[in-house]
Amino acid sequence: MRAMTQQVGTPRRRDALSNRAAILRAAADAFSSRGRSVDVREIARCAGVGMGTLYRHFPSKDALVETLLAESYTHWVEAARCSARTRANAWEALATFVSEALTYQRRDRALLENLAATTDAAGLSGCRKYVRPLVVELVAAAHAEGSLRKGVTPDDVLGLLAALGRLVELDLPAETVSRCLDIALTGLRHGPALGA
Repeated sequence: MRAMTQQVGTPRRRDALSNRAAILRAAADAFSSRGRSVDVREIARCAGVGMGTLYRHFPSKDALVETLLAESYTHWVEAARCSARTRANAWEALATFVSEALTYQRRDRALLENLAATTDAAGLSGCRKYVRPLVVELVAAAHAEGSLRKGVTPDDVLGLLAALGRLVELDLPAETVSRCLDIALTGLRHGPALGA
């Protein structure tokens, strides 16, 4: 009897997984291009599901956004770790990470809004949870190599990511953002030791 119950339930589980995947795909497309202001009714429509189905998987819009952000951060950090391993030295790994962060923020509006919301506890916790461990490693390696300005902390780098994200959020010309990035990286590398 138990085996029969499991067999009967299997298609339903497959449908539920398929619906969840469709919701996440539709939400990822919408949030990455327009940010979290997108209405969940539009996401349900694009996913081909009803609102009841959407809310069974994600009881609130915040829960849906949080799930997507977790996936975005995880993907970004995995890609950044792979990229860092291919760099010639620790400074290049750190500088490339900061530079590539702007590419991720430009591509994913919801991630950009989350990183730029430095006054938002949820935004800060997401960044700290997923990105900070990698930044700690990159900063420690660059300090050990002697290529990072003394006194620069992981939190300084995270703050810099948020500040540069604001430039992306303002849709400033790419050359302006690139120039500010160069100035920021020069400041990370050169200058007198920063106070603790």
